[in-house]
Amino acid sequence: MAKIKLRRTENINGDIYVDSTCIDCDTCRWMSPTVFHRNGDKSAVYHQPKNDKERQEAIQALLSCPTNSIGTIEAPKDIKKIQQTLPILVADNVYHCGYHSEKSFGAASYFIVRPEGNILVDSPQFLPPLVKRLEEMGGIKYMYLTHQDDVADHQKFRQHFNCDRILHVDDISSTTNNVEIK
Repeated sequence: MAKIKLRRTENINGDIYVDSTCIDCDTCRWMSPTVFHRNGDKSAVYHQPKNDKERQEAIQALLSCPTNSIGTIEAPKDIKKIQQTLPILVADNVYHCGYHSEKSFGAASYFIVRPEGNILVDSPQFLPPLVKRLEEMGGIKYMYLTHQDDVADHQKFRQHFNCDRILHVDDISSTTNNVEIK
């Protein structure tokens, strides 16, 4: 989690803040636009949550920040409950996973639920709350890696779910040379 001693002065006063380790990936700003905005070359809190929806979106952004640059002054008592809201349904059978990885430069990953087998698109962080939710949603049959930079914890997902990974042959590197489908 973020460090209060690194709290950016651009944040308004209140419980939620962004610290100076922010890499300006934009994750928090599109996940919780009523709370976070860009100030200078990084994100900052410009509005503290005033209702449950704003609070949930802000904590989802905290959980999804790839550099753990978002923090709270008070330990969030609702964090376990909000962990259960990830992945977030974005369309019919498509979910935004959250839990962005610094190893993928903050790229968003998605989970597609299908009767013939679920697909994880790109790699979020391999973290127990997300892994448990993906298990509850039916597991992963395929992991589609869209680009060589968005692979993060692909090997951990492969080992846990025994999913086949798909990556274009031109994006194969030393860390992905053992993907199942090229």
